Amino acid sequence: MKKNNQSKEDIENLLEPGKFYILNNQYEEALKFFLKLEQTHKDNPEIYYHLGLIYEAKQEISKAKEMFEKALSLSPKHKLAKKHLDSLLGIEEK
Repeated sequence: MKKNNQSKEDIENLLEPGKFYILNNQYEEALKFFLKLEQTHKDNPEIYYHLGLIYEAKQEISKAKEMFEKALSLSPKHKLAKKHLDSLLGIEEK
């Protein structure tokens, strides 16, 4: 089985269109983009982090929590996913 050895730059380029949709509040387009990307990159925590951001923006809090948790399960040190999840859970930063 081929291992996914994409560089950080490759991953950034891959995510760029979806980030653009998020920045422009085009959440439905962003959602379609990241869900399609998820089909081929299930091991990439950035996809789940961005899905979490989209669901959070759409006020779909349980789905947002689920996506941030998925990102953290793939990358336990993902600071932004942790920050957003803690915020949704009402945990204050110390």
